Amino acid sequence: MKKVNPLKWSAGLLFVLIILGTLIMRRESEMVILQGKTMGTTYTVKYLTKKGAPIANQISIDVEQLLKEVNRQMSTWQKDSEISTFNKLPANQEMVISDDFLFVLTGALDVAEKTQGVFDPTIGPLVNLWGFGPDGERKVPSEIDIADAKRKVGHDKIVVNSSEKKISKKVDGVYLDLSASAKGYGVDVLSTHLSKHGLVDHMVEIGGEVRTSGKKNGKFWSIAIEVPAEDSFKVAQKVLPLDGLAVATSGSYRNFFKKGKKRYSHAINFKTGEPIKHTLASVSVVMKTCLEADSWATALMVMGVEDGVQLAEKLNIPAYFIYNPAGQNAESFVEKSTQAFNQLFGSP
Repeated sequence: MKKVNPLKWSAGLLFVLIILGTLIMRRESEMVILQGKTMGTTYTVKYLTKKGAPIANQISIDVEQLLKEVNRQMSTWQKDSEISTFNKLPANQEMVISDDFLFVLTGALDVAEKTQGVFDPTIGPLVNLWGFGPDGERKVPSEIDIADAKRKVGHDKIVVNSSEKKISKKVDGVYLDLSASAKGYGVDVLSTHLSKHGLVDHMVEIGGEVRTSGKKNGKFWSIAIEVPAEDSFKVAQKVLPLDGLAVATSGSYRNFFKKGKKRYSHAINFKTGEPIKHTLASVSVVMKTCLEADSWATALMVMGVEDGVQLAEKLNIPAYFIYNPAGQNAESFVEKSTQAFNQLFGSP
């Protein structure tokens, strides 16, 4: 009679029990999907929970309330928001702001410092002038109007009193615009809230900015970076398996207007006061928080391929660039990524 090694038998039994346990868990779990509108775009929340769990209804209510609160503080499209109230204030008048507003603004000013103002939360006057702000008429402004708007732009014109949670402006007409940070922060807020309620397997997306946690069907969440062309909605250029990370993409191929044969992007260079004209089509940045990823994707997008890659390499930022060597209107795309990005996902 053949003897059975008890250690091998125990190990085999443990393996079978693990597999059975996993299958039972999958049968008892379901994917909940929440969708809606916020910040001038849409949001999607997906999380794994036990079937029929009563928490689903409460989470849906929480998501809406949390997004409303972010808008109440930082939406320039909401006339009674904190940021809109600040934008109406004259120079040197202090205003007390919420903790979240202060946190996002401080982060934006830090990116502005590191990019020497290429990314700037006071870019609002130029954004509005070109018609990309609230109730804007998209048009090519005069050089005089551009010069006037540029005088109101500069992160050094914002004074922050962190200890008293107060901010003020040095010059009349300074206009804060945190649209390149607020969406990412909203994603972080929702992701943190889900984790606090034990919903560790989830994905949160607002306007294309994404943060993941845990897994989906036993695998890391797969997030697509789309082809940066006007007519290529939902066509993946690259798919990233995200392990508890966030990814944000900034591109010139969605939000723009045309005048004659020229195309004007929403991404504006504060030095020229005009929309970017380089060949970079999109930049995707991967970080632990979506707030950081959102801000840095915008910053690198404005900088262009050469300067953007150089700074991203210097700061060890995982970034993925797609550009058109033949020119802004061409669609022959080339990929370029930083070493930090390649360490996470491999070379393009």
